[in-house]
Amino acid sequence: MKILACSDIHLGRIPLVGEDEQQTGSSSWEAVVQKAIQLEVDALVLCGDVVEQEHAWLSVYEPLLSGLDQLKAAGIKVIAVGGNHDYDVFPRLAQESDAITLLGLGGTWERCDLGPLRIIGWSFPSSHTRTNPLKELDASLLEGAHLTLGLLHTDAGVQTSVYAPTQSSDFTSSTVGLWMLGHIHKPDRVANSNAYYCGSPFALDKSEMGRHGAWLLKTIADSTWDEPQCITLCPYRYERLSVDISGLRDLEQVRSKVTSSARDYVSTLQEPTNLYLTPVFVGTLSPSVDLSLFFGSFEEREKLLFEQQRSKVYLVSQSVDETELEVDLGSLAQGQGPAALLARMLLDEDEMASLAQKYQSLDRESYNSSAFGILERTVLDTDDAIRKSRQAGRKLLKAMLVQTEGGF
Repeated sequence: MKILACSDIHLGRIPLVGEDEQQTGSSSWEAVVQKAIQLEVDALVLCGDVVEQEHAWLSVYEPLLSGLDQLKAAGIKVIAVGGNHDYDVFPRLAQESDAITLLGLGGTWERCDLGPLRIIGWSFPSSHTRTNPLKELDASLLEGAHLTLGLLHTDAGVQTSVYAPTQSSDFTSSTVGLWMLGHIHKPDRVANSNAYYCGSPFALDKSEMGRHGAWLLKTIADSTWDEPQCITLCPYRYERLSVDISGLRDLEQVRSKVTSSARDYVSTLQEPTNLYLTPVFVGTLSPSVDLSLFFGSFEEREKLLFEQQRSKVYLVSQSVDETELEVDLGSLAQGQGPAALLARMLLDEDEMASLAQKYQSLDRESYNSSAFGILERTVLDTDDAIRKSRQAGRKLLKAMLVQTEGGF
């Protein structure tokens, strides 16, 4: 038996990607449907957030129903659970299409059988729920089944969340053979458990880095599961490109290093793609280099850098500066002026501790805002607060010295 598993399609949401990609709000769904048909799978399982939200219903109705009809014509069963985005859309869909089976509507566990396979699932009853669905799983749903698959949209690995929080131990302690999950957009295994996040089939924006696609699930003699296989569907890919610029003295050297680093990265790819790279500058920064001028006259959009090994490489028109300035704080602190004063602060442990306390206070106050009331409350510990203080101070010092005529 073969099954294709995916989640977080977010039909109706157009990916915020390069103009050359020409994506629509249904591109990823169409790719999923075609891959399921191409692989001749027995079923397609959807683990929530298939539709972006209620107000997108009219724009996604036709492509969603069309895809379901294509799958039905190919003899492929579609079984799904609802997530926090489409909890209110799925009940309506259940009434309008016989090409999909929806499990667990209203926040209750349900099962269905597909040959030797028993599938159980739970759907979001509303946009937020703080309860752990696995605490309410009725073991009788699995009685008599030898091959089992669980479908769930959940925030795994956290104690508290408004998105159905679960722990990795919840999955390993269950008698379900394999779990496929939705909610996190990165495809990944949950710790060392028998649960896998499907991830989004297409990256929805540049924060969703790495490969994106769906999981191919195969059974062994219809009695146990083979290792799940992640299949790439997304025709583009976002990545951070680490570039060490230590020792470089001008922007042309930096640009050459970015290009050579990008070519090295492409050589490691296992399959061609449209690659969108965000330069992340690391190492030490010479005061003679102003990284804010790196892109020159680039417009605010991605630029094609080069083509190599059937991959197109684009440079995202922004960068991340994680460098440390080439500066002797001790010597600088002996001088006069704002830069010297800041250098003395950075060397003063008491000053850093005092600033860290202010960071912690601001962090606590942010959670008291009604706008962030539903977020999980975490406390910024002292070490992290000190680290943030030093980072902020060094960033300010770097800006001061780079802008100083002739450096320092």
